Amino acid sequence: MANVIVEHRWKPKNGEEVTKVVGSIVQMSKDGKLPAGFQLKSINVIGSESMAICNWEAPSVKDMKDLLEKVNPPTKHEVYEAQRLV
Repeated sequence: MANVIVEHRWKPKNGEEVTKVVGSIVQMSKDGKLPAGFQLKSINVIGSESMAICNWEAPSVKDMKDLLEKVNPPTKHEVYEAQRLV
């Protein structure tokens, strides 16, 4: 398993659509309906910057990128594997 950080950025005009996508992913996480091997750890939204930092546990960075390609969120995003220090 990998500790994965996804940095999302969006245009302010897409804010409502982003909120809907985030809401559905949070609900899937609560309902245990995320794809096998994926666990959403946190979402940190910086609204004034139209940005979110999401922390996932995923099988690999490639698997996370593949999932994002399928979901196709209304954001530009970067995916990083991170080492957890604390």
